[in-house]
Formats: sequence, structure tokens, C-alpha cells
Amino acid sequence: MPKELNVIRSKRKEPTPPLPPENIENKYCGEHLNYDTKETIRERIPCPYDLSHKCNSRPKPNPPYFTLNINCTLPIPQNEERFSLSELNNESLKKLIANVNNWYDQFAQEIKTLILDHEAETRQMARLNLLQEEKCFIEFGSGKGELSYFTKLAVKDHEGKSNFILIDRKITRCKFDSAIRDATEKKSIVKRIEIDIKDLDLSKLDIIKNKKIVAFSKHLCGSATDITLKSLVNYSKSDMEKKPIDGIIIALCCHQLCQYHMYPYHEFLQEIGITKADFKGICAMSSWAICGQRPDKCKEDNNENKDDGDSKEKNKNLIKNDDEEEHFYHDSMEFTEEDNTRLHYSGLDYHTREALGYKCKRILDFGRYKYLKENGFETELIYYVEPETSLENLALIAIPIKTN
Repeated sequence: MPKELNVIRSKRKEPTPPLPPENIENKYCGEHLNYDTKETIRERIPCPYDLSHKCNSRPKPNPPYFTLNINCTLPIPQNEERFSLSELNNESLKKLIANVNNWYDQFAQEIKTLILDHEAETRQMARLNLLQEEKCFIEFGSGKGELSYFTKLAVKDHEGKSNFILIDRKITRCKFDSAIRDATEKKSIVKRIEIDIKDLDLSKLDIIKNKKIVAFSKHLCGSATDITLKSLVNYSKSDMEKKPIDGIIIALCCHQLCQYHMYPYHEFLQEIGITKADFKGICAMSSWAICGQRPDKCKEDNNENKDDGDSKEKNKNLIKNDDEEEHFYHDSMEFTEEDNTRLHYSGLDYHTREALGYKCKRILDFGRYKYLKENGFETELIYYVEPETSLENLALIAIPIKTN
């Protein structure tokens, strides 16, 4: 066996293949011929469709409901630089913080609290009378499809009249698909759609024709929520008379992953004076709400463990470089809340940063709220679980405005 092939196989921890016949001069197998430098070998490049090149990969044809970037508000920028709050000078950071406080005080509305149990989303559907047969339930960012399964149980559709569409950018595990079909005696139609939501044109999806739809999701990170709202509004506008959407319920999260060109309501940003640079700063600062040191938790740990002689080891706190979702842990030192404030580039204590982070989230959420309201929906923002259950505990809920 050629040494080079043995090295490649050993790095992958794969079993060594049988020795090639003696009359073959190539030192490499077909998969690795691009490593051969002999002039007699034609130039080879990695497969553009499948880098492992272990199958006969070809790009899939686009389905009828595919329209490139239809749900993006602006063209997608090329090679956009990553934004970091820690790179702002002190004056710029203070100005951004002052603007966040001002925007929040002027434009963000008071949010209702309607605490429910672990089946919060399905209970919200029941409250709005959305759990009815003959509707089409669309779960965006569906993953395994577990939420759709519990929605099916809540609908109590024994005749199989409801349709369930599960949309995700990449389908990996379809654990609940068969459970959704077989949850009742007569099977419902369950369709998996593998597509990036930014390219999804719901008006060209045949399965939802002549059906009232209920759209929902429990985990649409950042801009995934924005392009979902855009796709739903675009579909609603395609048939304003019939009002094809009966309800929208989306649990909001991960605002640090929002992107300017995908945010659905730029009119709102322009109205209150948020520039593209401000938007990036707001998104990055929103991570302060859910990341960083938890001094109260550390005090609890100290109280619980003060008699076991191990409290110092268990009180090694987190210091966060608040650039979006990146976390850095320092296990060699013990930090107090005063240290946490002094070492943070903003100079702000944890509780102040947390409050600012939530204000940033609510500013972005209020823009989404206004976007749906301006496009024919009665909209509300509701805290649906206690923060002890989830720090991301806000839901955006919308139903079409009733007309006489």
C-alpha cells in the first residue's frame, strides 16, 4: 500500500483498503488522485457538490416554490465584516447606549405577561381558537418536528383533515413525522420541505392552496424569524381577500444573529433613526441580556457550598467578551462582581448590561410587531413562561384583523 494513501486513511481513522493490483502505477486511489504531482495526471479539483466525493452528487433541481432571496429585504452583501462592540471607542459606545435607552423609552410598548405551562404555544393556539380541523399547520425551523406532533394531539383531528408542513434548511432527523401521521386513526398529510426560508415562496406551494394556515415556531434564531415574517406577509398579500393566514405564533430568540438586510421593516428603523451601524450595535448588545456573569447565582452557590470547603472552586465565574455568542471562560481566577464590572470593556456592571440587552431585544421585537400590524394583523407580544424556565421567553402572536 502506498505510504501516502496510508497516511490519508490513518488521519481519517478509516480501515485500510485492499492493495491495488501490481500493474497499476498510480500511488493514489481515484478519490485522492488530486494529490498526485506527476505530469501525466490531468489536473483534478475537489467535487463542488460533495467535498467527500464518495457518491455521484449532483445539485438538486429547485422546487417550484423556490425563488432566490425572495424574503430578503435588501440584496445580500458580499464579504461583510464582522461587527464587534469591544472595538468601538468609549465615546461611540456611550452614544449607542444613550440611543438605546432613548429608543426604548420612546417606542417600545409595555408587554403583557401570560404565563402558561410547558405546552405554552399550543395553549396560545387554543386561546386564539386556532386548533381546528381542516387547517394547514406550518412549523418553521421544525427540526425533529416535536412541536408539530403535540399540535396534532391538541387539534384532536381524528379524521386526518389537517395538514402538517415541516420546514427546515437542513433535514437531519425526522423522528416525529410518522408519529404525526399515526397520532389518530386516519392519517394526516405530513410534508417535509428542505429549503432556506429566504428562498421560500409560499404562494407556489400547492399543498396549502385553499387552506387556512397557522404558522408557528419555537426556535427561529435571529434573522430566521425576520425572513419567516416576510414570507408570511408576502403570502398574505398574494390573496388579501381570502386572508389565507389564520394565525402566527413565534417564540423569539437569538437577536444577536439578526442581519440588517433581512430585517423586515426598515421603515421602522428609518422612522426612529436607526442606521445600519446602529442596527449592528443593537444586535451585538442584545447578547448582554442572556450572556455573562450571573452574580446572584454565584452567591447561591457560595451559600449552598460554604460548609464543604469547595466553594472557591465552584465560584469560578464566567467572564464574557460580549461579541455576540462567543463565550470565554477563565478557570484560573476567582472574580467578584466588582471585578466583573472593572474588567468589562464597557465599564458597566452586570445588571446594567443585562437591562440594556433586553432593551435592544425589545426594540427589534417592536419593529417586528409593527411590521405585522402594518400588514393587516392584530399583533401582540407576550411573555409566555417565567424567565427561570427560559431567558428567551417572549412570543410574537398575530391574527388577521377582522373586517365587517
